[in-house]
Amino acid sequence: MATPEQRFLQWLHDNGATFPKLQWPTTTSNGLRGAVAIEDIAMDELMLCIPRRLLISEELCWQDPQLKPVFLDNRDVFTRDDPVLALFIVRELLLEERSFFHPYLAILPYPESIQDWSLNELQELHDNRLVDAAARRSSEIDVYYRKVMTRLQEKYPDEFPETLYTLDKFRFAWKTIQARTFGRRLPWTALVPFADCLNHSNVATKYDFDVNDNGMFRLYPSASTCFAKGTEVFNSYGRRSNFQLLLDYGFALTDNEWDYVDVEISKDRAGPRGKKMRFMKRVIRIDRQSSLDELFPPNFLTALADPLPDEKQNEAATAISDRTALCDALEWLHGILLETVAGWEIAQDDEQLLQEGASHRLPLIYDIQEIVFLFQRVESEHTNFCRHK
Repeated sequence: MATPEQRFLQWLHDNGATFPKLQWPTTTSNGLRGAVAIEDIAMDELMLCIPRRLLISEELCWQDPQLKPVFLDNRDVFTRDDPVLALFIVRELLLEERSFFHPYLAILPYPESIQDWSLNELQELHDNRLVDAAARRSSEIDVYYRKVMTRLQEKYPDEFPETLYTLDKFRFAWKTIQARTFGRRLPWTALVPFADCLNHSNVATKYDFDVNDNGMFRLYPSASTCFAKGTEVFNSYGRRSNFQLLLDYGFALTDNEWDYVDVEISKDRAGPRGKKMRFMKRVIRIDRQSSLDELFPPNFLTALADPLPDEKQNEAATAISDRTALCDALEWLHGILLETVAGWEIAQDDEQLLQEGASHRLPLIYDIQEIVFLFQRVESEHTNFCRHK
């Protein structure tokens, strides 16, 4: 008896999809399901081609004979693509084998997300902004489900019974849309079967659609990317930080070139030096491209050079060089960062934990990447400017 994955591949081939140099599914080195190259794939070489009829797009939903009248008569509810696609997907899930898209829907995993984490797990992230963003995402699903179902129950109770169109199914559909859709270079948001089965990495890829009216979605490695035989083939979901990757897709990268750290400087922890700089941003963003001019603009250094109220008058009259002011700023920020990291409680055995494939290592990856940025971008400058004066 064929497996769901085999039926999915047969469905793709029967409907004109091509990906001659890709093998899927395979278990990747980190234990995930992914695709590998069975032959070398050169730069700019077409990797996969998916016909338009296999896409679950917003356009398709609005053309659906059952759902089109519902969308047209309730535009105030279906103003966004998310509820439109979500209702279509739930309907298709309920159709099971009668749905044209059943072979695709049957292989979709539950979209892992930090929205499903326990409070203790969320606290391990040490990032209240991310926790709050996840809570807003989860609340948004609940709000839209209630908005959609209230209208459907008012006008079409027999057609869309709440016992079948459940919150769990709606949540699965909504989170699948958030995690798997394409759209930046498409005329509408769409799920693209098989193309969404490639895992993310910071590689350069590109896609096009319906070039010369060919009706095809096509994915390529860009001019700087190629894949050797036997290696995993990736897509790029864009230049996303670990904050965004965790929020949208439920994973973080151990070496993410697009990551950043937002360090909050609250009034309580800024100390007298920070409190007097009321104009200063209360959040400092540090990434691999951060320059000292961005971290400490001239007005920051000017304020830092001014004496504190309790400093001696003769010190206030003493001119301070830009270099000394910068060193003072780095000393001040360095102390705050040490205090921040000290509260994260990274254990000695965490390096071993990172080698495991379990999802419980994600908070650790997130924390350690923040630590790397904090010390790569600040510790080196602190050393250069303050210890070698």
